[in-house]
Amino acid sequence: MLTRLMIAASACVLAAACSNETPAPAMGADTASATTPAAAVDAPAPATATASAEAALPAATPASAPMPAEMDHSAAPTPVAPPAAASAAKAPATVPYKSNAAVTNYSLPIAKIANFKLKDQNGKTHELYKITDAKVIVLTMHTKGCPIGQQLMPDFNQLHAKYEPLGVRFLMMNSNTYDTPEMIAEEATDFGVKIPILKDPDQSVGEPLGVERSTESLVIEPGTWRILYQGPINDRVTYGRARAKAEVHYASAVLDAMLAGQAVQSSYVAPEGCILTFDKRS
Repeated sequence: MLTRLMIAASACVLAAACSNETPAPAMGADTASATTPAAAVDAPAPATATASAEAALPAATPASAPMPAEMDHSAAPTPVAPPAAASAAKAPATVPYKSNAAVTNYSLPIAKIANFKLKDQNGKTHELYKITDAKVIVLTMHTKGCPIGQQLMPDFNQLHAKYEPLGVRFLMMNSNTYDTPEMIAEEATDFGVKIPILKDPDQSVGEPLGVERSTESLVIEPGTWRILYQGPINDRVTYGRARAKAEVHYASAVLDAMLAGQAVQSSYVAPEGCILTFDKRS
């Protein structure tokens, strides 16, 4: 009897000890939840990506400016390019443009133009070195019947109307042996060209200039007679394509800089137009 009482008491003590034991946490994904304090679980994760993106924004962006909902905050925003007009205003006084359709940075064929005396389509004589009252001189190669030249005639007329009152003298020159003054005068009338078109009968003026195509234009500084630009006036018309408006205005950029009294670095842009043939050029 005493033995049974001792066994029963031992069983009761063992049961009480088992009920006070803290259960061991289960292994696996619940382990972290069981051991992490409640405050750490409920606290939001720090917004490190957002802070990094906002820190990378330009300093001019106000801190209170709302961020677009679709912006990716994981990376800094792509800088916005300045407007074309603003870029051109800050560009150096040279040809501040490049076109995918033109080759730039070629050396000028010659640095200085020699004097010449030629008659235009109406029989009037023009001597280059006597045009000392002009601030700038623009000399453009002409070929009768060239499609690119004919399409660009309105552009030349607009350039002439804008800059001649500002002191820019415009001349064209035809070095094709098969174009007579009468043929040149007829085309000038048909396209309303007010610019004198000089006839270079023996190609002695055009050949040394290194010009290659019609509509190729030379911007000349009177007095020094340096060539400060040689190439197309703009990019509106090229082979097989004509825009409603030009996107790049090569000649205007140089003329504006020269008229403003800025020093201009000589520049060359490969022209597009009908090929000029010179008998003495190999």
